[in-house]
Amino acid sequence: MRNHALAFYSDGLRLDASLYCPEEAEACPETALLVICSGFMGLKNIHPERFARQFAKLGYPCFGFDYRGFGRSEGARGQVCIDEQVRDIANGVAYVRSLPAVKNRRLVLMGWGMGGGMILEAARLVSGVVGLVAVNGFYDAERIQLQVRGAQSFTEFRDWLQRETTNASRTGVVTALDPFQIYPLDAVTRQYVDGVLRRNADFGGAVTLTTAWSLMQFAPERRLAHLRDVPIFVVHGERNALHAPSEAQSLYENYPGPKQIHWIPSAGHTEWMLDHDPVFQAVVGHIDCWVRDSAAVRV
Repeated sequence: MRNHALAFYSDGLRLDASLYCPEEAEACPETALLVICSGFMGLKNIHPERFARQFAKLGYPCFGFDYRGFGRSEGARGQVCIDEQVRDIANGVAYVRSLPAVKNRRLVLMGWGMGGGMILEAARLVSGVVGLVAVNGFYDAERIQLQVRGAQSFTEFRDWLQRETTNASRTGVVTALDPFQIYPLDAVTRQYVDGVLRRNADFGGAVTLTTAWSLMQFAPERRLAHLRDVPIFVVHGERNALHAPSEAQSLYENYPGPKQIHWIPSAGHTEWMLDHDPVFQAVVGHIDCWVRDSAAVRV
């Protein structure tokens, strides 16, 4: 795989990006361009690059980038705002489509984790998308918070958030928060985060109340009418304890356009996200087949 270092601008901020291209012998002019979007606190050199390493072998050019405030991208650190990250996706697409090497390719948006929901919103800002691939996403943040925390803990969290907001409005003090205080992890995902993701020196860091409120308002499943002509491939671990399988099922049932769902057997959220894991390789194979067979009809 050839990694071409690039940069584009989103709301005036310079964002770090990469175009991952197949080796010359593996290149295929008929394959789609995959724009691969990270999830919560994600970095382009983790999951987008991991997917790109596999898809490049299958002839796909892939585009990945770091959202504002992450990695080498400009922007305030710890200021995770979903609406802003959705605009980063849309601006990244506008940029990569201008590159001569891929400008005539069909476009598929692929999102991992929270990115699985963000691509639904980004497709509102991007024309000509021929397919969406949502992997282990969530599509209504309040619903998933309630599932992960339980009813009493969720009520306590909302009360805490309101108290912190009131205090900030009175004092002007911006509190630094552990991101996984507002986005709680299950035990298996926590092991992956601590044992794999934290090896990346740029991973993690504090967030603010802006992140909490942005997350609580995120419910892309409630706004899907614009996608009635865009096919989607929903991929989800059948034992995902972070984003319950019911999230994928609900999106699938409510999605207005052509749709297909694939359950990853016996898989959780992240423990299989390693290059040489056969589960990960099988998931890539299923996505490849779907993109070639389903997204191709929208050329």
